[in-house]
Amino acid sequence: MRLKNLNHIYRGNVYFVMFVRLFIVLFFLALSRMSLYFFNFSHFSSASFGSVLEAYYYGLRFDLSILFMLGAIMVIGNALPLGFRRNRIYQNILNSVSLTLFSLALVFNFIDAVYYRFSQKRMTFDIFHYINKNGGFVDVLPRFLIDFWFVSIWVLSSIILMVYLYTRIRLNRKIEKTGWRFYSWSMFLFFVSAAMIIVGIRGGVQLKPINIVDASVSMPARFTPLVLNTPFAIIKSYGQKGLELKDYFSEDEIKHIYNPENSYLKLDDTPKGIKNVVILILESFSAEHFGYFGNKTSFTPFLDSLFKHSLVFKGMANGKRSIEGIPAILSSLPTLSDESFVNGPYAMNQIEGLAATVVKHQYKTVFFHGGKNGTMSFDAYAYASGFQEYYGLNEYPYPDDYDGHWGVWDELYLKYFSETISGFEAPFMAALFTLSSHHPYQIPQKYQAQLPHGKLPIQKAIAYTDLALRNFFKHAQSQDWYQHTLFVITADHTSEGASEEGQNAYGQFSVPIAFYVPSDSIMKTRSSKSPVQQIDIYPSVLQYLGIEDTIICFGNSVFQDEEHAFAINHYNHQIQILDSVYLLQIHNDQVKYLYNYQEDSLLKHNLIGDYDMEALLNLEKAFIQQYNNRMITNELKYNNHD
Repeated sequence: MRLKNLNHIYRGNVYFVMFVRLFIVLFFLALSRMSLYFFNFSHFSSASFGSVLEAYYYGLRFDLSILFMLGAIMVIGNALPLGFRRNRIYQNILNSVSLTLFSLALVFNFIDAVYYRFSQKRMTFDIFHYINKNGGFVDVLPRFLIDFWFVSIWVLSSIILMVYLYTRIRLNRKIEKTGWRFYSWSMFLFFVSAAMIIVGIRGGVQLKPINIVDASVSMPARFTPLVLNTPFAIIKSYGQKGLELKDYFSEDEIKHIYNPENSYLKLDDTPKGIKNVVILILESFSAEHFGYFGNKTSFTPFLDSLFKHSLVFKGMANGKRSIEGIPAILSSLPTLSDESFVNGPYAMNQIEGLAATVVKHQYKTVFFHGGKNGTMSFDAYAYASGFQEYYGLNEYPYPDDYDGHWGVWDELYLKYFSETISGFEAPFMAALFTLSSHHPYQIPQKYQAQLPHGKLPIQKAIAYTDLALRNFFKHAQSQDWYQHTLFVITADHTSEGASEEGQNAYGQFSVPIAFYVPSDSIMKTRSSKSPVQQIDIYPSVLQYLGIEDTIICFGNSVFQDEEHAFAINHYNHQIQILDSVYLLQIHNDQVKYLYNYQEDSLLKHNLIGDYDMEALLNLEKAFIQQYNNRMITNELKYNNHD
């Protein structure tokens, strides 16, 4: 009743109606933004109520920015000094366009409330590249909507309620009297409205408009997803210019701090006859799913037993998506921005990587993936990085084995993989990327009862892939190539965290990195407390095989001196680096956080000011300088510029 009376009294004022409608939309934008918190409460369970309120408050600046971006048509359309601006058709056009844009903003915010558990960040514009290039997306979408039906209901309900409240604030159809007073006053208010839009979109009157990275200025990196809203992140990441050239150090200085040009010599204690390489990249196999790393519940009993005879590290992933993990593992290329190398502005750079290097030493190289050819551009990357052949779903001979979503069941595809490489002549390098532990985490019906349930749906799928690996190794043991092969086992990235430790800036990147050689009894006696990362795999494999070459790689061999070991990745628009004790985060060249992750596993105590971090900071800056400048100048291959 009150709303009706209020509407009756003020519906003649164009600006009142406009601002009330904007306030209604702002409320729903803020609510949909915070849905990420409500749908992912376990990820932020360690956050205090005050921290969540802070994130909500600071996020209003970004909500206002996207509100005025999308509402500019409505504001300008109503503020224009036009005598017919109250016309029904004119108003219907303005409202229809505006409500469509506002509704899409809500949809993206709510979608991200679910998608965040897989990506651990707000979606950026490259999600459209992913959808365009991911052949399995259309097949998975119906199952995705079924699994998260409650989100669809919430989205639809929010849009209906927003539209209802928005349209209840009606503007009467009275034709305004035009004249010099009308035009002079309307022109003044038009310019005020235009200025309001500009300031709102910019996020204030500061020198530069706010951008994605500004979300981490006021809050720690782990809260930036709560500060940002998805439509803002998507629009701001559209047409990104790429990396910036850095000049922290002179050419002479930087070579002494960090240099990606490295020569690797053969190890003295490598067993003779090791020729082949099999790299198993496991979808979303976080370290916290393994009993080997001290977790109370294990979903990987086979790998736990295999790791007892392997050189194993609780390593660090260099990205949060498969499209970032594959280049890191096979080409020593980390991702230090929102855009992956494959979909970013430097995708056309000349790269080398492990496959291209071993091909020069007469290796046959093949990349295997049981998904549709073209999924996430894996095939394009494989060929660009030196693989001679790519085996995808198109090459798989048994179409009835399709799981209905992503591709071939892991157990069946690993069997096919073992049989196929058994026909290769040595030496060969074969990389395989599994897929069954990807959403919707479907496993064959015959295993439903015998595999363990976990806190997360993915954990049963992890157990299924572990079982598939057991069968793979059982078959491989009977093959001639088995005893002469180096196996590398790792994950493309982590899954959503099941524990509090698995949800912070360290746990979100913790993956297994294991080297197993059946005939090498020395391998299991090696040990290291230094950090190891995915980009270390390329040089490590070369050195173990005894391939003496000079390469450009951003990692280090795990068989080298451990003194300079480190790990680096991009986390919520900040770059973080860690040594054997400390984890350091920087944003726009400014130190933000320093944690002793060995003693403070939940990363609650910021130690800035308590410890000398100059060496670690210099290493981080030197790495960024080498990475950025080489990406920009296309110097990712040794002597590529000659």
